Amino acid sequence: MCSNKNCGFTACGCVGLIISIVFGALIAVLYSFGLIPNLIIAAWIAFGLAVLTLIFLVSGVFLAAVSSSRALRKCLYRNATCLLAGIIGTIIATIAVLLIDIIPATIAVLIVVSIAAFFFALMIIGLIALIQCIVCEIRSDRNGVE
Repeated sequence: MCSNKNCGFTACGCVGLIISIVFGALIAVLYSFGLIPNLIIAAWIAFGLAVLTLIFLVSGVFLAAVSSSRALRKCLYRNATCLLAGIIGTIIATIAVLLIDIIPATIAVLIVVSIAAFFFALMIIGLIALIQCIVCEIRSDRNGVE
């Protein structure tokens, strides 16, 4: 069930930031224990998803500019800043992970890995919040018309 209360979820809210912080710390701990052996592959995947999400966001902005529907425009206004912060942070942090010499015992490497995981989680949560907002707004518009 969708209500206006559910439409207010954003990635930069308390829940989204806490989930991102916990995810970043968890990934750093797992990597320090050697449970994530292919960090370079994961960094490339995160980088690719960030670029794809950036393309999705730019397309959504252009679509909202020419569309008469207010749902996309309203949801982009509410979620685009946090989503863009997650995208840019993911791109920069994954480039940093790909450029440094990966040694799991180094504290600096663990900090960079946790920052990359934090921004990746923020980006995914922001994308989920944007899609959920669009679906919720479209559903509330259709319920108001019928």
